[in-house]
Amino acid sequence: MRSLALLALACQPALAQDITSARLTLPTDRYDHAVLGDALEWAGLEMTLSDGRTLRVTLPSDRVFEDIEARLADLDGDGRPEVVVVETSLTKGASLAVYDASGKRAATAHIGQRNRWLAPAGITDFDGDGQVEIAYVDRPHLARELVFVRLTGRKLTEVARAPGFTNHRIGDSRIAGGVRTCNDQTALLVASADWSRLMQVTLSRGGITATDIGPWPSSGPNLKTCP
Repeated sequence: MRSLALLALACQPALAQDITSARLTLPTDRYDHAVLGDALEWAGLEMTLSDGRTLRVTLPSDRVFEDIEARLADLDGDGRPEVVVVETSLTKGASLAVYDASGKRAATAHIGQRNRWLAPAGITDFDGDGQVEIAYVDRPHLARELVFVRLTGRKLTEVARAPGFTNHRIGDSRIAGGVRTCNDQTALLVASADWSRLMQVTLSRGGITATDIGPWPSSGPNLKTCP
């Protein structure tokens, strides 16, 4: 906790700067889940600011970043990106966390049990209301629930959840699917719970709508080409 506190104090003048890049650092083997195919996770997060400065977060020994990348996205509409990562407790499992130049800004509750994970699926304004949502699959190998959350102040608020989806196989170093925009419609592409079908998911005030658009492609869906 001391390193996070020092970061918050040191970064007060940095709040006027944008985060231009972010990456996971400090490989560690202190968590043996290996859901992404190897025994290494990450103990650090490095954020580069628009003025060239570098901010570093080092997690305490009971947590890791259990992810394939640190994602940049403007979640609150202020024109400055935040960083989205999976942050895992060694005893309570994964959570979705948001960092900015002051440190950790928000996070979902940890799943509640060791070796339980979530897989980020996409970040965009899914329902067209001008606010950005983060989509993830809660326990893609077990519960297989698709969740949409939104950053509100310093909280991540759940806006929709539905069962029957996945985007990751145990041991795979990639997260499948993602966001595709076709004919001015933004949708999330994920797999059905049994990996047999390619599902196109949209979000509206009425909740989550899923459309079966064909067999799951062996190489994964093409996010750049419209059907």
